[in-house]
Amino acid sequence: MRTYVFIFTGEFGYELLNWNGVVRKWVSENKQPNDTIIICSRKGLELIYEMADYYIDISDIESYKNSIADCYCSFVRDESNNIIRDGWHQTDIINTIEQVIIDAGFQNISYIYSPKKTYLDGCLFGGGGIYGPERESAGRLNINNNIYKKFQPDLSVQKQIEDKLNISIDKPFILCQTAAREIVKRDKTKLEIDNFIISLSEKIPVICLGFDINKMLNSKSIFNIKSDNIHLYNADTLNEQSCLIEKSKHCVFFSEGDFRSHMYVPTFFGKSVTAVATEAVFKTVSAFPGMTNAPIKFWNENVWNFGGKIIPLYYEKIQQTNNYDNIIKDIIKN
Repeated sequence: MRTYVFIFTGEFGYELLNWNGVVRKWVSENKQPNDTIIICSRKGLELIYEMADYYIDISDIESYKNSIADCYCSFVRDESNNIIRDGWHQTDIINTIEQVIIDAGFQNISYIYSPKKTYLDGCLFGGGGIYGPERESAGRLNINNNIYKKFQPDLSVQKQIEDKLNISIDKPFILCQTAAREIVKRDKTKLEIDNFIISLSEKIPVICLGFDINKMLNSKSIFNIKSDNIHLYNADTLNEQSCLIEKSKHCVFFSEGDFRSHMYVPTFFGKSVTAVATEAVFKTVSAFPGMTNAPIKFWNENVWNFGGKIIPLYYEKIQQTNNYDNIIKDIIKN
């Protein structure tokens, strides 16, 4: 009888593509009947950890909240603006969690902590990349180190959402979300998307989904758009987002500066997403010129085998026309 505590402090994309799946694989192959599984991660992710006996939200730990997510870890900057990855903040996060676990009375505890590369029963935690073969030099995603599954949406929050929106989400709508971050701007183009979303809303209602997890320099989704057929909703948890994704006719997500991890979410719920970003952003996902969408093709073929896919749409295509009819037709028919 043992207690296993899996602690993730890094980027959401790395958690989705190469942490959550590794935990699932290890649990499915190694958990003994009397073992206890405890998951520690940010607020609202209980939905994707069905294997957990307990879930601990670490979002309010000050050292976590005030550090900057980076791959499997987080970092802070010293007085000279140098990046510190293995510093006091990491020690404080783990010490805080360990005290919670001990106070709760758990014994025979093993901690698996994402910043520390750990091999456990043949599974690698906190190591490897999230891309395909074309990014092998940067750390390729090992599909065999993961078990992926379709996440189940939480439809119990539908009434809560409808009460806020004052509409029924059983009627067809397009779900839009954007993401921008003050760091990691591989392309500095500001996405001007209001007119496009308004044109889309003239064909079918649109729900614009905002989010902000209140973590330093993390991605945010903010909309200031107003139109009769556009509805704004700010989600606090993945539960709400999952319900909106499930009920949507299609998802159109925008990514500014980099290929942000919110793009992966609909696919894990079995829904396709039209991913709008600049050509430069799509190229940064790949390691070599001419392989613009190579990792997306890799993920579509190897990770999301339960319905949803990422459908690339270059922002430049939207900008090159004042008539969005053909683009919108393609979106609505998906």
